[in-house]
Amino acid sequence: MAYVLGLIYADGAVEDVRKSSRTCYLTISSNDKSLLEQVRKTLSSEHTIYSRKPRIVKFGSGKSYLCRESFNIRIGNKEMFNDLINLGLTPRKSLHMRFPKIPPIYFSHFLRGYFDGDGCVTIKVDKGHIAKEIRVVFSSGCRKFLDTLSENICSYLQIKSKHANRNNEAFNLAYRKRDGLKILSFMYKDLDKAPFLDRKYAIYKNYLGASQT
Repeated sequence: MAYVLGLIYADGAVEDVRKSSRTCYLTISSNDKSLLEQVRKTLSSEHTIYSRKPRIVKFGSGKSYLCRESFNIRIGNKEMFNDLINLGLTPRKSLHMRFPKIPPIYFSHFLRGYFDGDGCVTIKVDKGHIAKEIRVVFSSGCRKFLDTLSENICSYLQIKSKHANRNNEAFNLAYRKRDGLKILSFMYKDLDKAPFLDRKYAIYKNYLGASQT
């Protein structure tokens, strides 16, 4: 559930429509249908996973991007809505969400959930196509959230705390080389029966394999 909470902070939204529908909704979106299937299983849910066709999205800066097919699951539950609000989420959360209190034993799962939603891992290669450097990035529209995330990562992994930098429409928190590997190793421990996004995990495993050959 800590993983699901992290994913909700990244790619989820809460909506209060009690005036019209007498309920509240949680929506989780992803470009990876298999991830939502894992989440649905974790929540013991039978809700339908809906697809959305590729589309052009315009941002406030005037730039337009082609978004590929995406998927979402929408759950109507007032109790769950209130729990998420109390944890620090709000409707239109991207600019104002508060960092939740996570028991230490579950922080790696929360971090992985957020990473699977609003994070990326890339590998820099040299001219001989040999893996040279790994880079881990967390993104958010809320700089304060990322700064608190950095403080928590520093506390758990003894990695130097850093501040998020603006990148176009959002803020980024980036870690390279040894720090990036520390974070990945931390996030991917204790994976037994825990959700994770296969394609991001595969990049990490491939890098480890290449660095050992």
